[in-house]
Amino acid sequence: MLTRHLLALVAAAGLASTALAQNTPAPAPTAPAAAQPTTPSVLKPGDKAPAIAVANWVKGEPITGFEKDKVYVVEFWATWCQPCRVSIPHLSSLQEEYKDKGVTIIGVTSKDPRNSLDQVNAMVKDFGDKMNYHVAFDDGRKTNDAYMKAAKQNGIPTAFIVDREGKLAWIGHPMAMDKVLGAVVAGKWNDAERQKLADAEKAEAQLGSQLGEAFQSGDADKIIAASNKAIELKGDDAGLMNEIAWNLVDPAGPFAAKVKAEPKLADLALQAAQKADAATGSKDPAVLDTLARAYFVKGDKAKAVELQTKAVSLAPADMKADLQASLEEYQK
Repeated sequence: MLTRHLLALVAAAGLASTALAQNTPAPAPTAPAAAQPTTPSVLKPGDKAPAIAVANWVKGEPITGFEKDKVYVVEFWATWCQPCRVSIPHLSSLQEEYKDKGVTIIGVTSKDPRNSLDQVNAMVKDFGDKMNYHVAFDDGRKTNDAYMKAAKQNGIPTAFIVDREGKLAWIGHPMAMDKVLGAVVAGKWNDAERQKLADAEKAEAQLGSQLGEAFQSGDADKIIAASNKAIELKGDDAGLMNEIAWNLVDPAGPFAAKVKAEPKLADLALQAAQKADAATGSKDPAVLDTLARAYFVKGDKAKAVELQTKAVSLAPADMKADLQASLEEYQK
């Protein structure tokens, strides 16, 4: 069974930027550094983009620097990060969309206790064309420190958009950068657009808080009201829709018994899962896994088997065992 994050995370810090993020583990301990007399400034949009330091180019030709009049996305990920896996096909889609408009996407990953170069090579090979952009293995943690640490970003995946002047235009979750990337490419990313985005993010944070509070309360009516509002406003957000559905139908989750006792919650889970599936073109194995479980909870075992079979066929090697176990459960 695949692991999803609880909606409590959404309530804690907003929707897209955190609902699908995992904390980066600390690297192996080193000798303590000497005390610094001053506190360094925080890397932020408008600053010059730091250079990237790469030990191994796992995929794509080496990039030696940011060229003027070109746009770059520097995205941080790791093999152990499930939300990163969800965003990989989306990044590939964006690279394909903007490949003729001077955009280069670079997925940077750094060594940590659970993320070796061999693991990265294996995962990139497994994903194949589904991971169709540059992939770089950090020189130690130099690039991670220059971007993630300097910008005080602790969760991955996190993306940094570098504009045509070599400056940071935006920092956030890669699943939430489509409009910003389009505006940067078109030369329309300005203070007014930043304010519009800030207002939208504030509204999303409020919605996320309402969702988190509703799920934490365990009250079916509150969950349905908050989720219906989310579906109305963010029905095309596959990650959020999938998370709402999974939190309801997860057999190991806190709502498993409640969903069986209250059919209206099962109906809500199915609706949210269908929205997520539509938003991903019925091609995301994790979303299909959720949708199959929603049908199973509703009692439609044949549909659950059909969808789970498709999920298994689309899944990368490291996901197949979990998905296959669910398929066998439905078949029995």
